[in-house]
Amino acid sequence: MKITFPPSLKFAMLPTPIERLKRILELSDEFKLFIKRDDLTGFALSGNKVRKLEFLVWEALNKKCDTLITCGGAQSNHARATAIIAAQLGLKPHLVLFRDEKPKTDGNLFLDKLTNAEIKYISSEEYKYVDDIMEEERVKLKKRGNEGYVIPEGGSNALGIWGYIKAAFEMKSQLDKMNLKVDSIVTAVSSGGTYAGLYLGAKLSNWKVQIIGFNIRETAQIATDRIWNLVWKNLDRYKFDIKVNRDEILVIDGYVGKGYGLNRKVELDFIKSVAKNSGIILDPVYSGKALFGLVDQMKKGGFSKKDKILFLHTGGGFGLFPIKEKLFR
Repeated sequence: MKITFPPSLKFAMLPTPIERLKRILELSDEFKLFIKRDDLTGFALSGNKVRKLEFLVWEALNKKCDTLITCGGAQSNHARATAIIAAQLGLKPHLVLFRDEKPKTDGNLFLDKLTNAEIKYISSEEYKYVDDIMEEERVKLKKRGNEGYVIPEGGSNALGIWGYIKAAFEMKSQLDKMNLKVDSIVTAVSSGGTYAGLYLGAKLSNWKVQIIGFNIRETAQIATDRIWNLVWKNLDRYKFDIKVNRDEILVIDGYVGKGYGLNRKVELDFIKSVAKNSGIILDPVYSGKALFGLVDQMKKGGFSKKDKILFLHTGGGFGLFPIKEKLFR
């Protein structure tokens, strides 16, 4: 199927490489594990969020907006990427971030403040209504003479997920050139946009590969509902004639640990082990938990040693800095 991608800007350094992931001490070398390095999309713009923002910010500029409004936790990678892009374009970043205690000005939040982002803090309870709160902020900005463009959590909506529809085409092209056929792509799942984009991208490129997610908050059921909703919003907007099946959405539960953005010692030890032995820097919220879950499932027989698995590194390394004391106490 010939696909015409919506217009977008170019911020990410693409294509990011695909490499063999070796020296994971917790895993036998007999397993064939590869890694898609979306932690290398740039420095301040490292991670998966920038791919979605390339499409969303184009629309914001097309609508003559001067302010980018988005949300997340105090250490949100997406909020940081949005703030950096806003600064690059001369726009105003306006962030709605949840916190239940005073956050450290470190990591992603440090970079947010370095861009002079306007930050509204809310509680995790208030965050349940964050879409309404962002709309209220847009109205307030309008009264001040600013035109705000609201970007949902993680950039995950019908337009934003084009970032990973396009990424799926990129991955398939790279693997074809490498003469490498993978059975599965594995990613962390939160707002669902990365998984939904990969799922649709595989369908649209006629790529028979299983997309597997590890939810890093809430439950697999909630994550699956969120992904499926995004898939249908995209299909409704862009009218692709493809067959999709909810049963094909596979999210593996059991690795949320203490909760979103919180870590157990076993996860932190795994992050340190991977860094020490492979030089791959995982983040504590997304890639650290997802790769920990994948390796655990591989050890338990959830995957065959014949399977070739591609793990998507979604970046987020700045999130390590606020927890450095926990890593080395």
